[in-house]
Amino acid sequence: MTCTHCDAVEQRGRFCVGCGKRLPPSPLPARRARLAPQYLRDDDTQPVLRFNVTPRTPLERQSDALV
Repeated sequence: MTCTHCDAVEQRGRFCVGCGKRLPPSPLPARRARLAPQYLRDDDTQPVLRFNVTPRTPLERQSDALV
């Protein structure tokens, strides 16, 4: 889409790079962002972070390192 004011070809979002004026909205309807179908929106499909962490030993049980 070219700018109707300055005929620039580049645009950033809805704004012209050449003159900075707002471009008219496109005649197409806005696209829906579809992440998952409606039937998959339960908690079982959400990602889960699992870390293998071993807890530190308490200071009372730690032995001094021999040098």
